[in-house]
Amino acid sequence: MVGLVGEPRTVFDDDPSARFLAAAVTESLVVRDSHDELVPRLAESVPTLENGGLRLVTDDPAAPDGRLVATFLLRDARWQDGAPISASDVRFAWTQDQSAPAGSALRWLAERIERLEAVGPREVRVFYRDGERWDGYALAPRVLPEHRLAQATAEQRSAYAREPVHAGAFAIAAWLPGSITLSAFKDYVLGPPRLGRLEVRFFASRAAVLQALLRGEVDVAPSPVLEADLAKTLDRFADGTRLLAYYVPAEALDVLRFGPDPKRFGDPAVRKAVELAIDRQSIVDDVFAGRARVPGSYLLPPLWAASEQPGPGRPDRAGARNVLSDAGFARGQFGIIERAGERMRATVLVAAGSPARTEVARRVAGDLAAVGIAAEVRERALADLEADVRAGRFDLALTPEDASDAQRASARWTGAVDPWFDVLEAAAAGAADRNDKRAVYAEMERLWSAALPALPLYQQLRVDVAPQALSDVQPTPSGTPLSWNAYRWSFTTR
Repeated sequence: MVGLVGEPRTVFDDDPSARFLAAAVTESLVVRDSHDELVPRLAESVPTLENGGLRLVTDDPAAPDGRLVATFLLRDARWQDGAPISASDVRFAWTQDQSAPAGSALRWLAERIERLEAVGPREVRVFYRDGERWDGYALAPRVLPEHRLAQATAEQRSAYAREPVHAGAFAIAAWLPGSITLSAFKDYVLGPPRLGRLEVRFFASRAAVLQALLRGEVDVAPSPVLEADLAKTLDRFADGTRLLAYYVPAEALDVLRFGPDPKRFGDPAVRKAVELAIDRQSIVDDVFAGRARVPGSYLLPPLWAASEQPGPGRPDRAGARNVLSDAGFARGQFGIIERAGERMRATVLVAAGSPARTEVARRVAGDLAAVGIAAEVRERALADLEADVRAGRFDLALTPEDASDAQRASARWTGAVDPWFDVLEAAAAGAADRNDKRAVYAEMERLWSAALPALPLYQQLRVDVAPQALSDVQPTPSGTPLSWNAYRWSFTTR
């Protein structure tokens, strides 16, 4: 039995519960494994320069900077309704993804591709954009069943999103309010799943999932159902019991974003003072039982592109007060600093639903108060918080940042650091190999840390709980749902 928080509307919703389901019932050409390596699924192999599946074309007049061309050979696989999966299904999915909402992951991936050709029944050739040297190139193409969706009405597409017929290891057998039964797809491309079915229950809160774990009603609680602030509780609970808690440093972090007002947090001096004031190491030690780390920049290990730049962590509040004093701030009424008659009051926005993040936001507000900045914590729905950040309608915002793809992570900061950062971002995207890219990203990290468009607070920890007897559970650092290899799960007997 798997316990998830919140019941999605469809399998393709942008939330953790839907992503867990999607990883079990859909399938990709290529995925990232527990070692953060690309591994083939529907594709026979990952196209690379070494195996000849990936080429760099330099004689295309339409691509003066050179174009990557990847050829994918599909396995002899079938959809869950028995129809064969073909190259045209890959092309169809790409045309659909081009119309995905702007800023979505699907749209970003689709836009990395210039064109896509079905050159045989199971052979796909992908032409990437001019100058593109993206390390995750093999993740861009995916599949959708053209025979089901090409002529589907809006109502039929809505029904498909609720219960898709795809190519994953499991199919939706029954979706009732509060629960889903997934049954094994016997003709799954990598072989029949070892478990006959997965039972999934939806809970209103992580506290409810934790209680279900304690009572033995739930066996698996995948990240982010439980968070790392429960580490001490989980350790006590799992010690000597049938459950095991997996802690995996994620290629993701939480940052404190600074609002754009040049008189407030848009002022570099104010941002520097905030960096000196906040006790980030204390947050890691107290809230996350010391299992997280203080990042030094917007990329962080174990990501291959990250340079090791640990943050200082410990505060220097005397230094923070000196920086603020030099910037023209003076202590005012009630100890709140002010400049030119304006008191330094701020609102810290934080996504609702995560006790860990809310606790961190409160600690941030307390640390700011120690240097005369009066901060109030306000919880917002994540979508509303993200909209405010995009529009610049905020003072401070505690936001999660996915750093599992260096190119995507860097692109999110263009225009927010300095012009040279933007130049290097384009250079990194066009660099030929990882060593060249890594050197460019190291300089970008240095520029980012100097400009400080946000303060990296802590590295996220993935926490997955599963029975000790359930084998082949393999959490990943990249944020891939725990169900990415559920076809291999099985119970061992002792």
